[in-house]
Amino acid sequence: MTKSIGIFGAKGFIGRHLVRRLASVGRPVIAFGRSFPVHYADIIGYPVEIREIDFNDVIGTQAKIQDVSTVVQLINSSSPSLGNLHVSSDFRSNVAPHVDFIESCIASGVEAFLFISSGGTVYGNPYYLPIDEGHPTCPINSYGLTKLIIEHYIRLLTQQGGMSYVNLRVSNPYGPGQSVNKGQGLIASILQKRAEGEPVIIYGDGSIQRDYLYIDDVVDAVIAAIDTRGLKATLNIGSGIGRSVLDVISALETVLGEKIATSFVEGRSTDARSNILNASRAKEILGWTPKWDFIEGLRQTAG
Repeated sequence: MTKSIGIFGAKGFIGRHLVRRLASVGRPVIAFGRSFPVHYADIIGYPVEIREIDFNDVIGTQAKIQDVSTVVQLINSSSPSLGNLHVSSDFRSNVAPHVDFIESCIASGVEAFLFISSGGTVYGNPYYLPIDEGHPTCPINSYGLTKLIIEHYIRLLTQQGGMSYVNLRVSNPYGPGQSVNKGQGLIASILQKRAEGEPVIIYGDGSIQRDYLYIDDVVDAVIAAIDTRGLKATLNIGSGIGRSVLDVISALETVLGEKIATSFVEGRSTDARSNILNASRAKEILGWTPKWDFIEGLRQTAG
């Protein structure tokens, strides 16, 4: 029986790009998700096997992963933009189903588990920059805390077994096809507001810094982790460069050749003031470094 790479959350932004890349080079890949549009294969551009799953159906999920050797877990029903408004619901809908899923993967003989965590939220407000993996983890929003708890469960449940894992703490990804439905993605949000003729809402004074990473670099990092066998590691995946909200708007104005309308509102307490990742460990272990220039990535995103 041919063992496949299972992409869980294959309908999402990172998932679509990852499935497309793997399918384009003929790697055995299965797209998993709660539901799929009928034209999913057309979106990907290649024929791809899809399987609908529901993490709350533990037995059904375990039955559908028997021929999967590597899991890339991207499914999440929360968002940093929700702050701490629905903490108990966030825990029930994200943490408990993930624990069941990890246990199902171990029971099914999955060899490697890659969890796409959040480099932007698990650390909280930084004590120093750039942030390495040894930095204290003090999330200030529920989204980051659930990601961190899941990381710990992955470590706990794989201590005695043979399943390897990599927790990839990815910074702020951007690129073509990113949706803003979950309130994530500053660059996608700016482009959508521009298309709608609405001003971009800026929380605070626009000085909050984030580490932006083009989607092709994210996919490169995930594939490098897939191909590096036997790991039990947590790695930052970021550019190492901080850009403020105002910096991003200015760069997009340069790319688009026009001014972008803005509107300033009060800042949010659940937004870390700065986040810039040190990804030198990923370079050492995976041989990965980001390749895309920020402005060129914006050009590709803006179309």
